Amino acid sequence: MTEAVAAVEIEGVTKRFGEVVAVDNVDLAIGDGEFFALLGPSGCGKTTTLRMIAGLDLPTEGSLRIFGEEVGMAPPDRRPVNTVFQAYALFPHMTVRQNIEFGLRMRRVKNPELSQRVAEATGMVRLAGMEERRPDQLSGGQQQRVALARALVNQPKVLLLDEPLGALDLKLRQEMQQELKALQREVGITFVFVTHDQEEALAMSERIGVMSEGRLLQVGTPREIYDRPASRFVADFIGRTNILEASVESASTVRLDNGALIEAETSTPAGSRVAVSLRPERVRLQPHGTTAAEGSSLDGEVRDITYLGHAVVYEVAAGPVSIEVRVEGEVGEPFAAGDEVTVAWDRGAAAVVAD
Repeated sequence: MTEAVAAVEIEGVTKRFGEVVAVDNVDLAIGDGEFFALLGPSGCGKTTTLRMIAGLDLPTEGSLRIFGEEVGMAPPDRRPVNTVFQAYALFPHMTVRQNIEFGLRMRRVKNPELSQRVAEATGMVRLAGMEERRPDQLSGGQQQRVALARALVNQPKVLLLDEPLGALDLKLRQEMQQELKALQREVGITFVFVTHDQEEALAMSERIGVMSEGRLLQVGTPREIYDRPASRFVADFIGRTNILEASVESASTVRLDNGALIEAETSTPAGSRVAVSLRPERVRLQPHGTTAAEGSSLDGEVRDITYLGHAVVYEVAAGPVSIEVRVEGEVGEPFAAGDEVTVAWDRGAAAVVAD
């Protein structure tokens, strides 16, 4: 059976700007039809990676292939990709229709094909009936749809999206996340989505690549990245987590700095110093002295309480160890500051991570 060719394949790619290494020896394969997110803080190299796929920046070293064809040094117009930026860059003097058909006219596509493709793209992004409006007559979400239609009308094999929802308010951004997911399923092409928003990446993508300081630290499904982070940085960057300092006792146990022995699977040698990631929502708050039937528990004292409406966050001190516990939809009498409590979690909730 022939192995499928990756839509985008990056091998040993490095990008330097003078003495600055923006992207450092990255290897990455993105599948055909995949919704892939590049996630990381500002300046981590994710946008530079996207720009190299687009041909807007050229790699200093390494190979970059799109559907098996080497394109590392090819100009943007020789690549089967289109890019949607955070700044939509719509032509203000043109109508929606004229903005969408601009690329086709530059390629000398004639009617009736031009009209048919513009109508298809307009329908895809739910802009039918708005074709004669100008950008200043549209909302931010509608302008984003025009930018998407302008990219999709060229029928790219890969669509690159660089923080495309960053300019929208929270509610509209969440709505557009769902629309983008549905649109990607409809058109069936590869989406490579750059974002610094962890929740956005988790909600939208099939796989995520987490970057920091030019390096690709981990690639996996949202669940893999969240539940089994490969490093302290990934654990701390993706959502909220408790980072607990510990020493390895065995392949299945570690000892926290307060002396407590807890369950955690690890291949790190006994005696090694490690960090343990424990998500606040995976921890239960129980009356003092109750233990977990399976898993681990610690006794402590409630030091602080934060009410969020839909959840309550407790900070529990267990000696030198502080653990945040998030209780969703709390019912019954809540715990109060100063209460003696037990925090407990199931086997597998604690993940040993590398520094």
